[in-house]
Amino acid sequence: MPDTASSKAGADIFSCAGLSLPAIWDITGSSDGGLSAKEAERRLEAEGLNVIHAARQEKEWLLLLSHFRNPLVILLLIAAVISFSSGEPVSAMIIMAIILASVGLDYWQERDSRNAAEDLQHTLANKALVLRDGVYIEVPASQLCRGDIVQLEAGRIIPADGRMIWGRDCFVNQSSLTGESFPAEKNEGVIKNGAGLDSLHNMLFMGSSMISGNCRMVITQTGKATELGKIAGTLSRRAPMNGFERGIRNFGWLILKVSAILVLFIFVVNAWRHQDLLQSFLFAIAIAVGLTPELLPMIMSVTMSRGATRMARLGVIIKQVTAIPNFGSMEILCTDKTGTLTEDRIALVCSVTPAGTASKEVEELAYLNSYFQTGVTSPLDTAILDCKVAVPADYTKVDEIPFDFSRKRVSVVVRMKNEMVLITKGAPEEVFKTCGLSPEAIEVANQQYTLLSGQGFRVLAVATRTLSTTGPYSIADECQLQLAGFVAFLDPPKADVKQVIDALQEMGIAIKILTGDNHLVTRAVCDKIGLNVTHILQGTEMDALNDDALAQRIRHTTIFTRVLPEQKNRIIQLLKKQHAIVGYLGDGINDAPALKTADIGITVNSAVDVARDAADVILTRKDLKVLQDGIREGRKTYCNTMKYIRMTLSSNFGNMFSMAAAAMILPFLPMLPAQVLVNNFLYDTSQLAIPTDTADDEQLRIPRQWDLPSLQRFMLWFGLLSSLFDLLTFYLLYHHFKTSPVLFRTGWFMESLATQILVVFIIRTDRVPFYKSKPAGALVWSALACLLLGWVLPYSILGRYMGFTQPPWHVILYIAVLVVLYLVSAELLKRALLRFYGNKKAPLERRREKVVI
Repeated sequence: MPDTASSKAGADIFSCAGLSLPAIWDITGSSDGGLSAKEAERRLEAEGLNVIHAARQEKEWLLLLSHFRNPLVILLLIAAVISFSSGEPVSAMIIMAIILASVGLDYWQERDSRNAAEDLQHTLANKALVLRDGVYIEVPASQLCRGDIVQLEAGRIIPADGRMIWGRDCFVNQSSLTGESFPAEKNEGVIKNGAGLDSLHNMLFMGSSMISGNCRMVITQTGKATELGKIAGTLSRRAPMNGFERGIRNFGWLILKVSAILVLFIFVVNAWRHQDLLQSFLFAIAIAVGLTPELLPMIMSVTMSRGATRMARLGVIIKQVTAIPNFGSMEILCTDKTGTLTEDRIALVCSVTPAGTASKEVEELAYLNSYFQTGVTSPLDTAILDCKVAVPADYTKVDEIPFDFSRKRVSVVVRMKNEMVLITKGAPEEVFKTCGLSPEAIEVANQQYTLLSGQGFRVLAVATRTLSTTGPYSIADECQLQLAGFVAFLDPPKADVKQVIDALQEMGIAIKILTGDNHLVTRAVCDKIGLNVTHILQGTEMDALNDDALAQRIRHTTIFTRVLPEQKNRIIQLLKKQHAIVGYLGDGINDAPALKTADIGITVNSAVDVARDAADVILTRKDLKVLQDGIREGRKTYCNTMKYIRMTLSSNFGNMFSMAAAAMILPFLPMLPAQVLVNNFLYDTSQLAIPTDTADDEQLRIPRQWDLPSLQRFMLWFGLLSSLFDLLTFYLLYHHFKTSPVLFRTGWFMESLATQILVVFIIRTDRVPFYKSKPAGALVWSALACLLLGWVLPYSILGRYMGFTQPPWHVILYIAVLVVLYLVSAELLKRALLRFYGNKKAPLERRREKVVI
């Protein structure tokens, strides 16, 4: 068969929905007799198989190497090389082991995310019944092509996107793609001006499932051109960098730049003053290694691993370790409605008279209609039958007038106490046509119907008529009915969702609803869960806005309805551009791109495979309360990570400033290269217990973000304070006690080690240390053990080998006094910075006030 419109193969689904059947044959190059096997083979060769997985864009080894571009990793690599070149192979091997472990973990996690597109294949049917050469045959779904005619029946997975050309009693579950919780009725009628996927009642989409009825469709899009394939295309791209990763990258560049400047300065000054290039070079290398926060990846990994283990006990699977701190930083939670906030289960919630009075009789009439009708059983019938109304034994079915899409109603004739009663149930607009209502009665009924619809309910009308004839009965008997009332349905919210929403808002997290459902239903759900709605924005309105205009609208919008997957993605990207850390909670196919784009993607155990693969976090129980625990755990992880970073900034950079000053005023090196490395090793080892530390309540109360300007201020003030006391130590040892270079190095080693290790108890909390904020026991013991080991070292044989000497007791006493004065000064400086840059309940980094967006 000739392909008369190959160039039109890419016509979108909205165009296809609005075309007549002859135009569909033209655009697909097909006919009601289907394709020939030869033509199908030609098209498959030209257009590709009906599969949606994307080919890998990069080789695996290149993807692995890309993880080494992180500035912190680069800095650690430099430190490892210079450690090895300066005769410190053990330090070099430790640093390399940390690098490989960190990079390897990140690579495998990203690899899982890239595989999400391939896993979409599981949603396809294995076989499809297709018309080839005038005969229906079964072929693998991957062998379908544009123009094929496919036969579908209840229970089948739709294998491609296509236009229905014939159907009977068709209901399709496409909630995972559109977000519409109610199954969609499908028929072959032409559609004009479709506003969303769920409005296209004549189009069928790959990955949806047939609930009831049977139909024939002509395939208009296959593989990557389908709506599901477009989603797969977004998943095959590398996930964007999240907020925590951006913070680590920026912090790495900060250390790299400052280190390069200070190390170069120290090397040049020492080489010029002491005329010993080799010793000056080795000293500068040791300073560079000492400045590098080589334990930061380990501290983060251990902290996040502990958090992941605790979350696993609560029923939360953490797929990517960076998801833990992003929990804590999350300021906005965007969530789908169907299946996440709601049960994804239609329930009958009320039955009322036309005047709005609750009526058990209306529910019983609807039940009898659903119980006795034998045609297609829709999910609404299932919800009615779940009410389990007792049918009296003397009620018997006499006849039935089946449902059809033109009437949009179904009638049964039941014998009730020697009376023949016709019971009709269906779309209110169609049932009204069968009732002999006065204009006043029609107005009252319409008001009640509008009221129920405005509350987000799916509404059916119920009407009756007592018959005098004995049959047979037909559509003509559906006249002069008496309107009994309405039955209303809703996908109910999950039992605990209101408490979760309230708790999240108390924790300073703004909630936004992104759904493919309509605004009335969504507004009703939000009212039930107590979510304050400011503005509502529909997908069709978004299309008319550029990014700048939309960015302004989304800040003040609570509900986004009728949104497509790419529109959800756009919303999240614009929120992230406003420097917000964005989480997304969803469980459908249409949620997968948003789950991947968000800083933290969250799904539930009942989600479709692709959503679970794209998410960072999976809730294994349908208990959304664990979100609260996850956020608290994330904030604790962030808090403990920041403790180590502040330690690094206050001590390492303080030492750098001191080294720069020593190079200017001392006629010898203030510490030997080996002594610098031992100092750094003991100090870092003392911090290995930071992941076990506790966090104050105010540190867990609000969202947290990386704030580089605040860290720079911290580095400057605490670095200068540390250097000030180093200079006091220099003065006492060099000018007051007139010590030798060996004793000078020993004394400064002890003072430097004590101030570096003990200051963690000051900066770990905004409260008074030990009195109002007690650290974890493991942190106390590790700090004291490393401090004791360092102070005992000069009295050991190993200490003499490393260039130390035994200091006299009066020197130790002066050093101890300086250490105490330094700790008191650090506490006073901390309080001064809190008063100047924030309030007493804020951490030293930027406080994020409760988000109201």
